[in-house]
Amino acid sequence: MNKPAFQVDRRVALRRQLVSMATATSTESQPTIMHRVASMRLGLKIVISGAVVTGAAAAVIATAPSPEDNSLDASRIIPSLSNPQQAADKVPAAVMTMLDPGLKLDPSQTRLLGKVDTVTYYGVAAGDKICMVPVDATGKDNGFIGCTLLKSFESGGLKFENAERTEAAWLIAPAAAAKALGSVKSEAGWSQQAPNFLVRNNK
Repeated sequence: MNKPAFQVDRRVALRRQLVSMATATSTESQPTIMHRVASMRLGLKIVISGAVVTGAAAAVIATAPSPEDNSLDASRIIPSLSNPQQAADKVPAAVMTMLDPGLKLDPSQTRLLGKVDTVTYYGVAAGDKICMVPVDATGKDNGFIGCTLLKSFESGGLKFENAERTEAAWLIAPAAAAKALGSVKSEAGWSQQAPNFLVRNNK
């Protein structure tokens, strides 16, 4: 039995309407999906950008200039060399004339370190060396000087010791004072007279 024509036309019209609605819904939802994808991509780019910035910062640190070389700066061993010379820092002129002229010592670069019994010790910057000058108040043993290279000073410092090993003076790098004092704790008479100047008086 054939259906009336108006029913056929109505179904066709309804089908067309449904197809039209589906197409419209699909078209309207597309920008929303694309927006979400774009948002996700944008978030990923921010993270990558942050990583790149971190990498760039690390690169800047890696390529930063090296610390200034202060291996020839005697004031790292004798801090008072950074300050004006005081009267007590001066080695007696008579003793200075007795020291090795080949060292070309500058009298203004001497600094008082400390004293053991009758001997006063002075430190002096001498080019690429650092030296120690013992001055005996009795005048018996003057004119001696001991030197070591500034670049290798941290390896052991500079030590003077009498033949009997009852008196000694040891100039060391400031950072090594505690370790050095600990290394001689079994030997009587040692004391820390200044931050990096150890003395021994065991008479």
